[in-house]
Amino acid sequence: MISSISQGPSAKKLCLNMTQFNLHKKLCEIIRLFEVQCKHKGLDLRFVYSNYLPHEMYGDRDRVGQVIINFLSNALKFTSKGEIVLSVMPSMECEGWAIFSVKDTGIGIKEDHIDKLFSAFGKLDAREHAAMNPQGVGLGLMISNTLALMMGSKRGIEVTSVYQQGSEFYFELPTKKENSPLADDEIRIEIQKPKPRRDSGIHSPCECRRVLSVEDNDYNQMVIERMMKKLNFGIVKAFNGEEALQFLKEFRPENFCCERPDCTAFSLIITDLQMPIMNGIDFIKNFRILPERISKLPIILLSATDESDKVKEGYEAGMNNFIAKPLTEESLKKCLKTYRLIN
Repeated sequence: MISSISQGPSAKKLCLNMTQFNLHKKLCEIIRLFEVQCKHKGLDLRFVYSNYLPHEMYGDRDRVGQVIINFLSNALKFTSKGEIVLSVMPSMECEGWAIFSVKDTGIGIKEDHIDKLFSAFGKLDAREHAAMNPQGVGLGLMISNTLALMMGSKRGIEVTSVYQQGSEFYFELPTKKENSPLADDEIRIEIQKPKPRRDSGIHSPCECRRVLSVEDNDYNQMVIERMMKKLNFGIVKAFNGEEALQFLKEFRPENFCCERPDCTAFSLIITDLQMPIMNGIDFIKNFRILPERISKLPIILLSATDESDKVKEGYEAGMNNFIAKPLTEESLKKCLKTYRLIN
């Protein structure tokens, strides 16, 4: 099954920083980030870079890295044995273009679930992935697809997958400045507005009553979602601090909320302390330096430990409240009342 997402007519503007950079060196740095985790899981991690491609590329170094990191993170999450392969090969269709691919031998994806991967709110059904640490792909692929289109990809991210055998995520980009549709060093282009799906998980009558839940455990996400739904809140899920930050950095409130000029589209952020890739403390520190309109939101930190040094570190980072796990409706309601989110 091959699926791709294209740009739509309704769009917002973002910036790219287009420069000449060493693509091979950048990808080697990224591979090193995943070597220890793959070794711990007993996975082979391979990097294949075609001899027919130059090491230099014209593009946005950080954006290319962001998409590849998302691909590798998902592959690592859903692969318990076998291998993960990052490859960069010349396009057979267009000279001066390269195909970036991450292929794994993980659980794969059912054909009718492919489209959910690119939803701003969609995630795979945890019951069908129970044997594979089912944490969902969250917001990362939706953002990555947008970035691929921004950088000049003709079709965005494409997926080939066989259920219970593995998946391959790939996209193509121009490698030379003369082949790139983005000619300036810094350029503004239009990208697709994310549109909430009918089954997006937004259940409140006012979509501005929404919580961002940052938690790596699928069961805990389910508990938080059930509690918030009972209190008439919608929920958006991220599965580590880095994924949440990626979403928030690209976030435009007007794409998700009502027309009030002071609306932030979210009422609250709930984050776990212990998470892979970026923990709750580091997420809070990075969140507080985002633009003021969004970074002033209250943050509740959840943790199975109530050690005083961790609680102190959380407050110093910028959290507003601490709740020791297990999370209860009583403790959650107490915090929400503090911010007058419920009566």
